[in-house]
Amino acid sequence: MTHNDFTDRDLLLKAAILYYEQNMTQEQIAKIIGISRPAVSKILQNARDQHLVEFFVKDFSKRTVELEIEIQKKYNLKTVKVVSNRFNRTTEAIEMQVGFLSAQYLQSIVKDVSSIGIGWGNAVSKFVDETDYFLARKLTVTPLVGGLGLLNLDIHANNLASKLATKLGCQYSTFYAPVIAASAKEAKELKESELVSSCIEAAKNVDVAFIGVGNDVESSTWRKLEYISESETKELTKAGAIGDVVADFFDRDGQRVHTGFSNRLIGVTIDDLKKIPNVVAMAVGTKKTQSVKVLLENKIINALMIDQDLAEQIG
Repeated sequence: MTHNDFTDRDLLLKAAILYYEQNMTQEQIAKIIGISRPAVSKILQNARDQHLVEFFVKDFSKRTVELEIEIQKKYNLKTVKVVSNRFNRTTEAIEMQVGFLSAQYLQSIVKDVSSIGIGWGNAVSKFVDETDYFLARKLTVTPLVGGLGLLNLDIHANNLASKLATKLGCQYSTFYAPVIAASAKEAKELKESELVSSCIEAAKNVDVAFIGVGNDVESSTWRKLEYISESETKELTKAGAIGDVVADFFDRDGQRVHTGFSNRLIGVTIDDLKKIPNVVAMAVGTKKTQSVKVLLENKIINALMIDQDLAEQIG
């Protein structure tokens, strides 16, 4: 077999369906397709690598269900899903299942919405990865923030919007601006330009937004990827910033924090999120506790997908 045979999507799907849905052995599949058994094994591995096949250990323990009910009632949310952390599950596995549950939620509401807003970061990337292929042609997927540059494209809002739209067979828009302008003056001028203002307006008016939630400033993705310097980090902390969401930093009261760095950001703000009908937040880890609590207490989040450790802290 050629290399292309091992990556051909139809062949991967056929082998995966025969093996996982029809419970055929690899030997039986080899005879049907006309290849060797080792080749079938490699094809099945490629199907898993390309996320055509997903595996999750669904552990619905009594405690996770209790937390879901408790948090949903406490904060009057549309839905809450808590992923179990029993048996020392890896962070990667938990993040994947949070993304999977978020993707399931999207599929449950997709008939009732016409526009979806996409944030940026690891949680949103996992959500897009775990979204299955299905047709939703009436939808438009819209980035909520500007671009992050040429690096880290896997967590870039424009890239994620394109990837999700491909899976849903729908349209998507592009946010034609950097998420971080060179200066506050440049950010202001870009926001006032016709092209960028139309991007921001579209982002503000989506029916549902899927977003990640940042850690404290020092351990935030902004800092980890060196989008902000140490001095800018100290300035944000001194100004009272305790977390970030989309393209905004906020304090303990859920108010925007204004610093030299934050005033350079381009995208929807925490105030804009308050006006979006349904904001779905995805978060893993207790470092996000304070940020998630503030967003919940200020009624910015409508649906929540989290891990058990975080749920225990906010329940």
